[in-house]
Amino acid sequence: MATGTSAVYPDAPAEFPPHLQAGAMRRRFWGVINCLCAGAFGALAAASAKLAFGSEVNVGYCALGIIVMAITNSLMWTFFSRGLSFSMSSAIASVTVTFSNILSSD
Repeated sequence: MATGTSAVYPDAPAEFPPHLQAGAMRRRFWGVINCLCAGAFGALAAASAKLAFGSEVNVGYCALGIIVMAITNSLMWTFFSRGLSFSMSSAIASVTVTFSNILSSD
């Protein structure tokens, strides 16, 4: 009878699955925050590109639009890559960025 009890009651406690381990929810939170920021910066980059390359824009606004577009585009890629590193999958990160971009551009 003693040999059967060791299989039913193991000595080591069962481990939590990876998505419930300590810090996993914090990593997901920061992944979502980074992806939301990436979507917002992507929408701002698109708006500044429209400002820079519009048909009736003077040279000053064109230069300002190009500078803002370059800065916000680099911020968008920075936050997107950080969001990818924090997310559980790249599909979740891509959908979150797309959702944020659509909401930010309206």
